Amino acid sequence: MINKLMNVRNFLIIGLCFSLTGCAHTSNKAVKPFVDPQYGMTRQQMVELFGRPDTIEIYRKSDQTKEEFYIYVKKYQSSQINVPVCLVDNKVIGWGKTFYEDHVSSDEIRIK
Repeated sequence: MINKLMNVRNFLIIGLCFSLTGCAHTSNKAVKPFVDPQYGMTRQQMVELFGRPDTIEIYRKSDQTKEEFYIYVKKYQSSQINVPVCLVDNKVIGWGKTFYEDHVSSDEIRIK
C-alpha cells in the first residue's frame, strides 16, 4: 500500500514539473513595456528606452526637411497597433497615428 502511494506521489510530482515547464516560455525578443516618448528626446535615448523600431520610414518634405518615423509595434493580449514616433534633426517632435496621418501626405517623397 505504501509503495502504491509513493508511486502515485512521484507520478504527481513529475506531472506537476512537466506542467510548470510548459508555462515557462521565454520569447526571443524581450518585450519592453511601451511608454510615451518625450518631446525633444534624442534618437539614441529613444532607442535605449524602446529598443530598435520594427520599421523606419523617412520622408523629405517640400522645404527639404527630413522627417524620420520610427514605427514600433505595441502588443496587447490579442491585438497590436503601430506607434509611429517622428524625429526631425534627431529629436522627437511627435508620435501616434494621428500625428503620422497629419504629417505624411502624398506630395512628400519617401526616401526609405
